[in-house]
Amino acid sequence: MMPYPDQSFDMVFCHQSFHHIVQHEKAMQEFYRVLKPGGVLLFAESCRKFIHSLSIRLLFRHPMAVQKTAEEYLNLIRQTGFQVHPDAISKPYLWWSRSDFGALEWFGFQVPEVREETLVNLVAVKMAADQVL
Repeated sequence: MMPYPDQSFDMVFCHQSFHHIVQHEKAMQEFYRVLKPGGVLLFAESCRKFIHSLSIRLLFRHPMAVQKTAEEYLNLIRQTGFQVHPDAISKPYLWWSRSDFGALEWFGFQVPEVREETLVNLVAVKMAADQVL
């Protein structure tokens, strides 16, 4: 638990933290707790596909059993109570996050339209009680 009072922050910036921790639900609940109504969560995270890639597994240690897909992170954030507008979500498919390091695209192949995303960035808002849909 963070040592801050309820509703004490206007913004929480969470950048590349969740793939290192195990208790995702508790962490997200803490972010929600400390944010004021109307507060913003800026969330950027590597997803399961990237963390489970051979290069990352060889170079780093992560708790593999808790890694999530982009959709699972989005569901976690929404289930916690945050509102996320579809226009506030980005899923970049950066060359260095792919298992082939972008080689197929470099050789002229198209980036697959149907794929498991490797990264997710989003802006979530803690709505005031009277604003919740």
